[in-house]
Amino acid sequence: MVSSAVRSLTPWLQADSALPGFTAATLDNTVCRMVPLVIERPTLGRVPAIAAAVKQLVAQSMRLRSPLGGWPTDLPQTPDSLAPYLGEETGELLDQLTASAASVPSVTSILVPVPHLVPHLLWMLASSSYEVMSLIEGMQARIFSPQAQGAIRIVRLVPVLTLTLGETSYALDLVTQTDPMPPLYLGEEVEIRLLENDLDSQPLPCGDLLTQVAKQVGYTQPGLGALLADGCQIDALRPFQPWQNGILHLRLHLAEMETQEPSQSYSSHSEAMPDALYLPPGGKQIVGTPASGFTLDDFASTLVDGPDDATAGVLGDWLTFTDERWIQTFLSAYAEQVVAQHLPQMLPGQAGDTPSERLRQREDLCNRVTYAATGLVQGASGLFKHTFVHEPVLVADLWPRLRWHLAQSSERVMQLMGGVSAQVLPPGLSWQQGSLYLRPLMQLTTSNRSWIVDLGRGRLLPTTPQALPAEAAVDVADAPWGSLLTVAELTALVDCDLSVHTPAIAALRQGTPIHLHRLDAEVSCQAGQLTLDWCFTLQTTL
Repeated sequence: MVSSAVRSLTPWLQADSALPGFTAATLDNTVCRMVPLVIERPTLGRVPAIAAAVKQLVAQSMRLRSPLGGWPTDLPQTPDSLAPYLGEETGELLDQLTASAASVPSVTSILVPVPHLVPHLLWMLASSSYEVMSLIEGMQARIFSPQAQGAIRIVRLVPVLTLTLGETSYALDLVTQTDPMPPLYLGEEVEIRLLENDLDSQPLPCGDLLTQVAKQVGYTQPGLGALLADGCQIDALRPFQPWQNGILHLRLHLAEMETQEPSQSYSSHSEAMPDALYLPPGGKQIVGTPASGFTLDDFASTLVDGPDDATAGVLGDWLTFTDERWIQTFLSAYAEQVVAQHLPQMLPGQAGDTPSERLRQREDLCNRVTYAATGLVQGASGLFKHTFVHEPVLVADLWPRLRWHLAQSSERVMQLMGGVSAQVLPPGLSWQQGSLYLRPLMQLTTSNRSWIVDLGRGRLLPTTPQALPAEAAVDVADAPWGSLLTVAELTALVDCDLSVHTPAIAALRQGTPIHLHRLDAEVSCQAGQLTLDWCFTLQTTL
């Protein structure tokens, strides 16, 4: 398995913090016997009858919650108040789940080395929402504490895996893969105001923000619910020790990082962060070094500096999606994906529950999950909300969101976007070694101009990068999804992940109409097209 993590935070850490400490080293050599994490999206959601029932339930819920849905303004929208109007759709979904219950395999404990848990946990956290991933990567915030007094800092969400054996606990910062640094943690009572883009919020205590984050993760990645709450009972085996009973926890903290000068701006992810989504495969990133080297694309972009060039200025322009059908498909597909994550918990209960009690519990869970899922895309404004398809959005704010929607479709896609160690044999050439990248490209086209944005780096490109030929053979180091593949076969796997889990994003390969609000043009509002495409490139090792 490729050892990958979301974008490294090491440039903000002290140099000596990259050395593994005692507790991190202990976990690095520990094996757990535990119920496996549900990494893949539940297959129940792909059963045609169940998928149709989920679609019908989400569609009815979104109609009820729409401003045009006729819901009385004096009646609050809650899971309980909506339930009577969703009874038929809820019943149909539960009936389909009952009919499929016999085909669901039973879950048994397996042996898992703790290092193998790290990339899975990070993907599950990062894929829970764009905002959670942004917090993991680090974002600009104003801190209201006696020490900071409203100063601007870079803060990050610190996910800490803790193993408790008897009276002793061992902890690992999942991002840096080193011992946690509690002195950097912000107290729960300290007020914080997020400053980036549409995440700009009113000040709220760190404890409340962490509660919102945990709640959001629980909605979209319920497999992490037990780890975030009371922890999971496991058996652990360490070197020179017998098997021991223990508890595995996932705890979330907010840490204050490097001081941010007010004159500096971190609105562009490409300036604030290293290039890649991941640490290099097989090892940790060296402190202070970028995640990837200077490429030919980077060199070409330095030649594009004229204000009248076709690639100038678009990141600072505003964009509006104009196809309401695509917008609704995008929102519905995301809500359906959230509901599908909870389907295994809606299956009929074990022996001992009375049928009426279990049915009531299943209906209640279905109502709460549907309410939460549709609330993420259509409901009261909040920190976690997909507003960027409803209203004008800066192109500089759009690309990282589209990047996230691509990456959260599957762990495989996120790994490939971050880069994996590989050997490639193109037809007519010899074997080449390096980092294989899935390069998602956003193209904006109007009647007289076209722009290409590399979603992996947030950079404008003068031309489409040279892709690996479809016939090239690819050998990905420790690939969990197969052995030797051609680029065409690897592309087909990615296409399948996107079409199954993010169909609206996959549909962008054919494009969707937009309006581009250009600030440097005679006609400020220009009709155009947004298209996504993706290809594979190899950054060779010299």
